[in-house]
Amino acid sequence: MEGWKWEEWVPHLEELRVRLIRALVLYTLAVVVAWFFHERIIDFISSPVGRLYIFNVQDAFVVRLKTSLLSALLVAFPYFLWEVWGFVSPALYPHEKKALLLVLLSALILFYSGAALSLFVVMPRAIGFLLAFAEGFTPVISANEYLNFVFWSVVIFGVVFELPVAVGILSRMGVISADLLASRRREMIVAIFILTAVISPTVDVFSLLLMAVPLVLLYEVSIWVAKVVGKRSAV
Repeated sequence: MEGWKWEEWVPHLEELRVRLIRALVLYTLAVVVAWFFHERIIDFISSPVGRLYIFNVQDAFVVRLKTSLLSALLVAFPYFLWEVWGFVSPALYPHEKKALLLVLLSALILFYSGAALSLFVVMPRAIGFLLAFAEGFTPVISANEYLNFVFWSVVIFGVVFELPVAVGILSRMGVISADLLASRRREMIVAIFILTAVISPTVDVFSLLLMAVPLVLLYEVSIWVAKVVGKRSAV
């Protein structure tokens, strides 16, 4: 490619390599620390179901290792974003830096808010409701499958809570507007309750409300975000 010089990219690639190594080292340290606390973590996430069981000789080690790896990933993820910010920000204009920093901080806060809601409120309630149907049976719950269930539930809730950030980006691009979102408010609220009923592991009304009400509030926040971003983009 004309005008492209390898020498110009070498410092950037070297910086990227250093940042990747730092991120890997920190994640490795986080895994080591999490390993020393994996029993407490397993006890905490398994408290709604009580005793967990293994069905293969390797499951005990796999569950402990997976718990350490996933816990460390959730803890170290903000640092990964910090390294991305450090690598990208020098190439941005001041107003672009502010916008990107706001997006990253908002995304982190919303993700961990959704994850906390799932882990501390929705999951225990939903699991308790499901186990209420186990009367007459002896629940034998796989430790490996249960860990996967909890992890993906936490991730899904965290991702769903990114709705205001996604709306803000789309509004900035001109794909959607606050007026459009407001005009579809009733349809979207109905859709949220239907979607919640479909993806919810229970038919418990209280659990459904615990999932649906925050999403409705996030939709209202998204309308406000679209309105603010739209005003800024129109200036």
